[in-house]
Amino acid sequence: MITQREKKIESLRSQLASLEEELEREKKERETLDLAHEQLLSTLTQADLSFESFVRCFFKDVRRIVTRVEREQSKDTNKREPVSPTKKKKAVKSRKRRAKPRRTIKIPAGRYANVPAEPDKVFEVKEKGPRPKALKAYAEEIGLEALLNQCRLPDDG
Repeated sequence: MITQREKKIESLRSQLASLEEELEREKKERETLDLAHEQLLSTLTQADLSFESFVRCFFKDVRRIVTRVEREQSKDTNKREPVSPTKKKKAVKSRKRRAKPRRTIKIPAGRYANVPAEPDKVFEVKEKGPRPKALKAYAEEIGLEALLNQCRLPDDG
């Protein structure tokens, strides 16, 4: 039976091996780059050219690579620096006053008169359809029962 510690030791050994391989690759890459740099400089001196003239000749390529490297470095520095939590002021929310919910008064069908907004007019209200604004406003003001007692005309039919 393999214990947790043995599993952890194995995983650490595999991590160590991969890190050692990566270190070897980096060393070989650095040696190759140093050798290439030395060869480039010796070739330029043999041709009686300066490194500056070489860079000026291939400036677009060099600039593109430099900006890419700077971008990567700025991303790395942003990730590594711990971000200190800053306290932000809470935005003051303006409270909107809610309108009180109006109860819609359902005016029954019939004929209505004596509405103060239009005292001479007789309103015909059908079963279906819109209610006159003046009648509805007055009903909301005094209440449905008072409207029925004061303004409803008796049916002739």
